[in-house]
Amino acid sequence: MIYEVMNRIDARRATMADAAPLTAIISITDVGDEYNKFYQQEWMCDILELQFDDVTEGGRNCIAKEQAKQIADFAVSVKDKAERIIVHCEYGQSRSAGVAAALCEHFEGHDNGISHDPRYFPNWTCYKRVMEALKLDYFLMKRKIHSSIF
Repeated sequence: MIYEVMNRIDARRATMADAAPLTAIISITDVGDEYNKFYQQEWMCDILELQFDDVTEGGRNCIAKEQAKQIADFAVSVKDKAERIIVHCEYGQSRSAGVAAALCEHFEGHDNGISHDPRYFPNWTCYKRVMEALKLDYFLMKRKIHSSIF
C-alpha cells in the first residue's frame, strides 16, 4: 500500500490524473470550511471526509475518538482493494501526516519516514487517536474470530 500525504490543492490535482493506482482518499478540512472538491475518476474507490482542526488533545475541535474510529474503519475497509491512500489536510503537514503515519505504522510496521521528514510536523494527537482506534478494531476483530471458533 502507498500512503501519500498531501495538501488540499495537491490532493485535488491528484484526482485530475487520467490514470492512477486504485486510490482511497481521507480528506480532512478545518471545522466550518467547505469539503475539498475532487474530480471523479474510475481509479477512485472511496472517500472519507472529516472536519477537525489542527489542535492537540484538549483543544477546541480536536480530532474526536469517534473520528479516529471512522478513519480506522475506513482504512480497514479499503486496505484490500486500494493500492494507495491519499491523506490530505489544508497544508499537508500536520493532521494528514499524523493520520498517514499511524496508518502506515499499523499496517506496514513503519511510519514511512513521516516522523523524520522535515516537510511534516505530525499532529501527535491525530497519530495517537488513530493508533488507538486501529488497535481497538484489531482487538475486537480478534475477539470476534476467537468467540466464533468456540
